[in-house]
Amino acid sequence: MQIRNPATDKCVDSAVGEDIENKPVGPYPCHGQGGNQYWMFSKDGEIRRDESCVDYAGQEVMIFPCHGMKGNQEWRYNPDTSRLQHTVSQKCLEMSKDGAKLLMSPCDASNQFQKWRFKEYNQEKANEYKVQMPS
Repeated sequence: MQIRNPATDKCVDSAVGEDIENKPVGPYPCHGQGGNQYWMFSKDGEIRRDESCVDYAGQEVMIFPCHGMKGNQEWRYNPDTSRLQHTVSQKCLEMSKDGAKLLMSPCDASNQFQKWRFKEYNQEKANEYKVQMPS
């Protein structure tokens, strides 16, 4: 699925190939071809492609090998507000106003640059998973 910011019409994009770890994840015009813009949102809250996950450790939003321990790689998506929130920092993923980079900022319901649309997001499956999760 692609992750699109409607305010800029750009998508979350990352390089592919051998040497992608520890590289920033950034915006790029949405092309609908998958590849660098194809992500999966796992049941553990990971935004992943193959064995690489979107990771935030307080500086830049990076691509990093998935470790399965949540932490810096755990995200929550709220389809009602369209925000992607980083669980540890409680900040929201935001597109810079010029569409040139991804930022992490305090969540703000009125900020259009913090709104994200997932192509093929399935709310029913997400709800089924929440129901099955132990409290």
